[in-house]
Amino acid sequence: MGAPTKSPETPAARLVRADGGSEPTSQNVRYVVALADGAEVEAVLYRGDTLCVSSQVGCAVRCPFCASGANGLGRHLTHAELLAQVDLVRARPEGAALARVTVSGVGEPLHNLDAVEALVHTLRAQRIAPSLTTSGGSAERLTRALGLPHNGLTLSVHAGTDAARARLVPHAPSLEVLFETLHAALPSLSRSRRRKVALAYLLIAGENDADAELDAFLARALPLALPVHLFAYNPVPTSAARPVSRAQFDAAYARLREAGLVVRMSSTARVEANGGCGTLVAVRAARAV
Repeated sequence: MGAPTKSPETPAARLVRADGGSEPTSQNVRYVVALADGAEVEAVLYRGDTLCVSSQVGCAVRCPFCASGANGLGRHLTHAELLAQVDLVRARPEGAALARVTVSGVGEPLHNLDAVEALVHTLRAQRIAPSLTTSGGSAERLTRALGLPHNGLTLSVHAGTDAARARLVPHAPSLEVLFETLHAALPSLSRSRRRKVALAYLLIAGENDADAELDAFLARALPLALPVHLFAYNPVPTSAARPVSRAQFDAAYARLREAGLVVRMSSTARVEANGGCGTLVAVRAARAV
């Protein structure tokens, strides 16, 4: 259950609540982090060793299925506020084994790339493996991010056709821009760096689960030879989106694999109601009257 706390605290932020979930099988601990201006963001610890942190108060991409951007963008987080999320969790007993940090919480990391890049270098210096998940930012920012010393960069694609992409990821680069950027940037990466890049496809009932949509995604993804994370959807109260059935998920997984893609399923930690992908939220600071 949620537990309010007044500590630990850093100059940039303080931890106000930690929630281990109500299910006995829960692997996640979800945190509410209060910032100095009164805004709040969330972070989540997966399996005791991987921390998902937020990069913005809200998100301008406004994916209709995601709780994180339901209220739009408040502001960017500073490098100190990004790092504070890590320090606050590492100071707690359950965070002592932290080995990896992923910038995959509230916000679009490439819209706040200067602070995220600084965090990547800071974590590397602390021997913590950093990764990020992005809808693409601009072509220039995506190219820059691909070259960072990250431990993984996952591109949220979620569509095979332009119509589905515009509907599901409305304020992000088009599929044409996204894949053109990848085709231009990937050859300059070393083999080891290229292995750190992946595509993500979140299955949503009635939106992008049709065979034709999956086949359009295949046509774009196969030439890149990148692995694909096939994600199950976590329902959130801000959206009417629905997950596909287990049978539909398994059929989509088989279709992508049989076509030649390397496909990875969602981990159980990332589909939990307590802190699973797309469930984290932010609260803006109150405006001065």
